[in-house]
Amino acid sequence: MWNHAGLLTVLAVPWHEAAANTDTQMLFTSPVFLSFFLPLIVATYFLLPFRTLSLLILSLAFYAWGEPVMIWLLIAVIIGNYLLGLAIDRSGRRKLWLCLGLVANLLVLVVFKYFGFLAENANIVLGSLGLPLLPAPHLPLPLGVSFFTFQAISYLVDIYRGDIRPETSLIRMGVFKAFFPQLIAGPIVRYKEIAGDLRDRTVKLESFSAGAERFVIGLAKKLLIADPLSIPVDAIFGTHASDLSSPIAWIGVASFGLQIYFDFSAYSDMAIGLAKMFGFHFPENFSMPYTATSVQDFWRRWHMTLSRWFRDYLYIPLGGNRHGQVRTTLNLWIVFATTGIWHGANWTFLIWGLWHGALLTVERSTVGKFIERWPLVLRRSYTIIAVLIGWVWFRSKDVDHAVDYLHALFFGGFDGALAAILRIYNPFLLAAFCIGTALAVGSYPKARLIFGCRPTADRASDVLVANPLQEATRALALVAIGAVALSAAAASTLQAFLYFRF
Repeated sequence: MWNHAGLLTVLAVPWHEAAANTDTQMLFTSPVFLSFFLPLIVATYFLLPFRTLSLLILSLAFYAWGEPVMIWLLIAVIIGNYLLGLAIDRSGRRKLWLCLGLVANLLVLVVFKYFGFLAENANIVLGSLGLPLLPAPHLPLPLGVSFFTFQAISYLVDIYRGDIRPETSLIRMGVFKAFFPQLIAGPIVRYKEIAGDLRDRTVKLESFSAGAERFVIGLAKKLLIADPLSIPVDAIFGTHASDLSSPIAWIGVASFGLQIYFDFSAYSDMAIGLAKMFGFHFPENFSMPYTATSVQDFWRRWHMTLSRWFRDYLYIPLGGNRHGQVRTTLNLWIVFATTGIWHGANWTFLIWGLWHGALLTVERSTVGKFIERWPLVLRRSYTIIAVLIGWVWFRSKDVDHAVDYLHALFFGGFDGALAAILRIYNPFLLAAFCIGTALAVGSYPKARLIFGCRPTADRASDVLVANPLQEATRALALVAIGAVALSAAAASTLQAFLYFRF
């Protein structure tokens, strides 16, 4: 039986007890960033000389605002990888320096992100055998550690492969590693993608305006869709699964699917827009993933910089698909197991990754050829359902919670479902869900013709808007959206970006 009170009395609890402290972070949506830091860095950059140095100093200050102690770890990572890059390029023992660099960067990630998890699980085994237990310290998780360590690994490997030359300026290296738009949650920007911008960049009024507009779009996606949807998501996932009907369980995981998409793509939009305002061109990170027609297609569209990273630095070095079906399948499972555990030190993330690995294995078999013959609506429906089932593992606090939630999805019954949905989804939340769904499943490209970027001379990928009426409509719409988003930023309790936890 559906328990209305059980749901309505649930408070928003920390997801995996790893939510970062929004009081100390300088979020892109926070008043201190919008009213103080952003105007400061824009004024400093355009009014003072030594632009690259000013970007480095203020980017380090941005990180230190939320991580005053861990700033020293970031500085050590910058200097260490700068020296390792030079050593790989100039030394006769290139492979040795590469291995040392890979070990050092992975050690940072393992110690701060996985040491406690590994020790706790090892103690389960040791305790069952009656052996002494290991100490299991809970170290603080540095903001963005998964992102800046992967970025460093790609830098060293690309030097070793001869794809790039090492950066000779420590200041430019510092900006590459610590540039504030991408420092905390990506996109995972490779050195060769912005090497030219680090050395020589110009900012035209058109590109600055296009960057500001992209930032406003991201701000609106975060504050008007992602953050509101966190309220029902926290409530539904915080309710005991036995109290969930099947419809409320489905709408809960669908809401989370929208929340994480609009949250992370919003951050990517803001990062790309801010970078453009300072003359940098970051790679795109999302391409309408919920319009995918297969799980393989989904991963071509979701967190694209991460997908390409695993392809180029793990899947292909493992052999890719060059050594037969069995080896290809093994490589896929290794990649997606690593993808899962990269997101967090929890068995649920590992299972989420293996779920996607299993789906890709099926799609590469004869079953995949059968799916390819389905009508478009069926292929999209299959993909969305498969992804939503995976999101249950991603969002659940532990394996038992995920299993119980999956049981509610398929066997939860229908008692009181409509009344419960109407109780938890007030008109504003229902509007956020419906608008988010419409934008996620296909309307966003059309919306970008109105709300998208101005034409610029330096990026052919920008949306061109030639119709004067459409241009005026776009400008007015952006002003209105920006005003509403800023009002929401001033009035709301700040929600950390979900990927800050990774």
